[in-house]
Amino acid sequence: MWAWGLAGMAAAAAYAAVFERLRFGPPLVMLALGGMTLAFTAGALWRMIDPLARASWTGAAAAGGGGTRWTRELEREKQLVLKAIKEIEFDYQMRKIAEPDYRDMVERYRTRAMRLISELDAGSDYRALIERELKMRLDLPLPVEPSAATAAPAAAGAPVAAHTCASCQSPNDNDAQFCKKCGSKLG
Repeated sequence: MWAWGLAGMAAAAAYAAVFERLRFGPPLVMLALGGMTLAFTAGALWRMIDPLARASWTGAAAAGGGGTRWTRELEREKQLVLKAIKEIEFDYQMRKIAEPDYRDMVERYRTRAMRLISELDAGSDYRALIERELKMRLDLPLPVEPSAATAAPAAAGAPVAAHTCASCQSPNDNDAQFCKKCGSKLG
């Protein structure tokens, strides 16, 4: 960048000395400084426009024009997720978030961050990434729903658990003292 400035200053000084026939003095110095300023401005403009122009050419050449754009968006989302993890950890240290909530949120964000990192590592090989994620999802166990046999004893007059209301038979939390549906005291 300094080379650009010195070249601009030399060009302006040479123009002033040769074509305008100025001797060394304030006008020649001002023209030389003006040339240096123009050269610095041109250099700054070049440094600002060059990456934009280069990214558009590489984006058009890679993966049908959207390859680098997709990668940039994934990279941006990864940075946002990592920032969110830091903020959650800070809030937890400041005692603004309860530990169970903290663990749940951090686990979800870390899972998302790992997925984004694997997508970035996969690059344009999306097929392998999709197959790996599909295999992982198929290997997960299915959630078990309570059957009618386990719910029947409570309805048939069997002893009622402490978290079920005796009046309306609605389920409540284990530590509840009053029913959340009818408001009667739980025994």
